[in-house]
Amino acid sequence: MLKTIYINKLTNLSRRFMFLNIHCLYLNMMIRCNLHYSKASNIHYFVTKHLKANFVRKIIFFIFTPKVIAMTKQALYIASGILVLFSSVSCISGQGKNSKEFSTSKIYQKVPCTADTNLTYALFLPESYEKDKPCPVLILFDSHGDGLLPVNLFSAEASTNGFIVAGSNNSKNGLPIEETTAIYRKMLADISNRFNINNKAVYVGGFSGGSRVAGAAAITVGGIAGVVGCGAGLPNISQKPLSPFSYLAVVGNQDFNYTELLQLDETLEQSGYQHHLLEFDGIHQWPPKELIPEIFVWLKFDAMRQQAIPVDRNAINSFIEKNDKDASLASTEGRLSQQQDIYIKMMHYLHGLTDLAPLQAEIDKLSGNKYVVAFRKQQKQLLETEQELQRRYSPEIQQQSIEWWSKETRKLHSLSENPANPEMNAVYKRLLGFLSLNCYMYSTSALKQGDLEAAAKYIEIYRLVDPTNAEHRYLAAKVAAIEHNPDALFRALDQAFNLGFKDINRLQADADFQPYHQDERFMKFSERK
Repeated sequence: MLKTIYINKLTNLSRRFMFLNIHCLYLNMMIRCNLHYSKASNIHYFVTKHLKANFVRKIIFFIFTPKVIAMTKQALYIASGILVLFSSVSCISGQGKNSKEFSTSKIYQKVPCTADTNLTYALFLPESYEKDKPCPVLILFDSHGDGLLPVNLFSAEASTNGFIVAGSNNSKNGLPIEETTAIYRKMLADISNRFNINNKAVYVGGFSGGSRVAGAAAITVGGIAGVVGCGAGLPNISQKPLSPFSYLAVVGNQDFNYTELLQLDETLEQSGYQHHLLEFDGIHQWPPKELIPEIFVWLKFDAMRQQAIPVDRNAINSFIEKNDKDASLASTEGRLSQQQDIYIKMMHYLHGLTDLAPLQAEIDKLSGNKYVVAFRKQQKQLLETEQELQRRYSPEIQQQSIEWWSKETRKLHSLSENPANPEMNAVYKRLLGFLSLNCYMYSTSALKQGDLEAAAKYIEIYRLVDPTNAEHRYLAAKVAAIEHNPDALFRALDQAFNLGFKDINRLQADADFQPYHQDERFMKFSERK
């Protein structure tokens, strides 16, 4: 009986020795392949579970028998051979992806996700990227699914600052949040599998609807250090973020979402979030190239603040010196509100990195200046006027005729360029942008409902409000296609291309144009660049 017990114990222990040997071989191959221990967490869990549950907890004395020893050796040889083969294949595969498929300082337009090749992203690796050194990453979302656009825009500064940049080719306006969030998850997983990323420095960003996609990922997925929201704020999600993140808002002073981002900035300040609002002179668009360095300064400082990368005192001192000079120049020229804005920017950027007491003292001092007080009051009144104009004009899209809108839009365009009242110019430009967006929404909604008469009306108002936008001509072509009017269809498409339309994939995939694919005129449009 005692011998039987010992033999049973020996058989169990032999199995445990096999697990231990596999564990040792596994770790050895991991080192040889330069893989991260966490990359094989399933195997690690499987091994350590048995070790901790059984072997480590006991010291068992037993009697060796030749039969059991032979069985144990055979099992060990088989298991070791299988694991070595598996580990070798994994090493070859991982090394091939990192060292052979991708070069640094080069932009790739379409990188298919390994787990789902229908999903692709544009990619840029900085010159400083090394496979054994974790690298910060910025994942970007364009509102029209053009991942190459933001990667081209951000790549130069990404190289200077050592960031991997990727742009989704699938996420675009109109997709549900659940789908765009799934796209983000798959992109991040694919990038993590291919490259050595710094998990403490994962940043997301986007433009317009893409900004809301980035915000949704930060709120619902978590593990994101910060968001760069361009031209739009956070999505309307009634959920507490899974983990805290910083927020850099970037918006043009003529963007129809300008007031939204101003209000978001105030809310983030009151909520204690790490945040800042960068403004530029422009419309609803990705930020201009000249502003990208400021975005990367924010990202680097934020990564330092979160201890994801080492603190760079030279970069911090250089930032302080540059902005202090700008503030002094603004003071000399009497631009006191701008001087205060510069100090506020320095406060936001340098939070957690240096002593902010001197900056806070300057901000407080300027807050009591009568000229600054008067300017802030005027800005508040302008924003209130803008919101009132939006409330007044929005319902008129449905209620008023095209003739009424023809007269009204001429007046609004004139007011947006009025040299006698420059303070209101930006207000009316943002109002026209707001109306443009509303017209687009009314037009597409009517098309989906099959109400071609209403769609034609909204599309024409859209044209009056925003004459240089190619989208209303594209929508007019859809109406003509549904009404079987090929002459009007190709005339509208020609106008759309002349205004800058270039989404050939969208044109070819649009079901309304399917009957015209063999038409020579349509084929010419499909070949246009």
